[in-house]
Amino acid sequence: MTIINGAQVLQQSRPPAQDAGAVFVRRVLGNTDRTWQHIFRAQFNQDYPAPKLLMFSGGKQTACGMGQTAMGPFYCPADRKVYIDLSFYRELRDHFGAGGDLAQAYVIAHEVGHHVQNVLGIMDKVDRARSRMSREQANALSVRVALQVDCFAGVWAAVAQRDNAKLIEPGDFEQGLNAAVAIGDDRLQQQS
Repeated sequence: MTIINGAQVLQQSRPPAQDAGAVFVRRVLGNTDRTWQHIFRAQFNQDYPAPKLLMFSGGKQTACGMGQTAMGPFYCPADRKVYIDLSFYRELRDHFGAGGDLAQAYVIAHEVGHHVQNVLGIMDKVDRARSRMSREQANALSVRVALQVDCFAGVWAAVAQRDNAKLIEPGDFEQGLNAAVAIGDDRLQQQS
């Protein structure tokens, strides 16, 4: 494990240390960590336990089961890790029309949003509630949870833009929204 820009990073099948995609992912994760640390201190008077990052390729056994490239980036609450296969960004750009830095950063911020839900106990509460609901009600609740994660990603984007006015360039918001529409959990759950 290494710590880069405040982010704890675990790597499997490591990309080269200076790989532009890996550097970008680490920087964004470090930025999300700083944002949520500030929010947790200000709102809850506690430290934010940052997730760990694991970059992999192909497949990786996790505490949540087997993770594969085809799944896209994901968060595992059981081990509090964000898993990212850098080849996903090529697919995001080529197949979903959501290229660009903000779209890629949104994906990371989205997975970190799941971590925030986990840390705040939202995931546990939702899981308990789902066990008492019909399948239709449980699916509707899952969509709301996914939308909350998108909101958390938006919180990060707003703070990042406020703190660094050059971060988001013209056209970036459209790319970020394209990413949310194309790969958001609510869309994936509606499709299933």
